[in-house]
Amino acid sequence: MVDGQNTAETVQGPVRMCIICRRRFAKAQLTRHVLTAQGILTIDANKTRPGRGWYLCSDAVCAARFAKFRPGTRRKGGKHV
Repeated sequence: MVDGQNTAETVQGPVRMCIICRRRFAKAQLTRHVLTAQGILTIDANKTRPGRGWYLCSDAVCAARFAKFRPGTRRKGGKHV
């Protein structure tokens, strides 16, 4: 284990990665964010909404960086779309 990082071997159940720090956690420990039909980023409390979801850990640094996150800027072919 590296610096307290959870790995698939130590976590029971589904494992997801924080979009900011890239550490792996149990799915239940993360908050899931999705885009609504209107294009608004919102918290998916039940983790069941359809569509692409982004998982975020509870670290304050990750929360601050996620505030600047723009979900529509995914890379395609090495270029921002």
